[in-house]
Amino acid sequence: MYWDQITTKGFLQEVVGRVDTAILPVGSIEAHGQHCPLGTDNMAPGYFAVQLEKAYPDRILILPSVAYGYTPDLSVWPGSLSVSASVLQQYVQEIGQGVVRWGITNLILLNGHGGNIGALQSAMDTIAQENARVVLINWWLDFSKQILTITQGQGHAGEDETSVMLKVAPEWVHMEDASFNPFRPRYRVKGPGLSDKSLRHATTGDGRGATREKGEKIVELVLKELRLLLERLWNDDLFERIDNH
Repeated sequence: MYWDQITTKGFLQEVVGRVDTAILPVGSIEAHGQHCPLGTDNMAPGYFAVQLEKAYPDRILILPSVAYGYTPDLSVWPGSLSVSASVLQQYVQEIGQGVVRWGITNLILLNGHGGNIGALQSAMDTIAQENARVVLINWWLDFSKQILTITQGQGHAGEDETSVMLKVAPEWVHMEDASFNPFRPRYRVKGPGLSDKSLRHATTGDGRGATREKGEKIVELVLKELRLLLERLWNDDLFERIDNH
């Protein structure tokens, strides 16, 4: 079910007391190399959310996406839009608090943009105080080990993300403009004049090796992991025991 497609009468009858899990896709509007669309970070989590709704139409609610994120590093590129981290944190926090008010006790923040992570973690802390369980999923990061069995590398508008877009929205990808950034930072560092290397062509990694076939495999594995997350939430199986010998 989609939160914004239900009437208030239907919400009372079909949701309250019946559905306890919601997914909030969060992304950004920013340059993704010269070849992927500005909305890449919204399209990927949005696609995952749609597929999960198809799998569990009566058990989860999909919330309207938070489409704008914290992306100052890419704001110099044409078309990019950035909001402050504090605004993003407060916005997501208040959405989450409102969601919990209507009986949602499991909220998944399905994030598509790395710059959002700090703000979302802060929002999680506050939402969780409302007697809810909040899970933050950064699909390219949390499942990186598995993704690297499919691609040779990862990166912003790199092989993994571009491949996913070739599966999710191929009509908006222009592979003839894909590029390679040969620079990889040794440390987490920011400063004047560094972005020419850290985000050359608005890219990290190499998008040129992306294919739709790789994207299909990545999407399949991400959805498998997300389905597993939902089952673990519902079975109260969020922790694994580590034997200490």
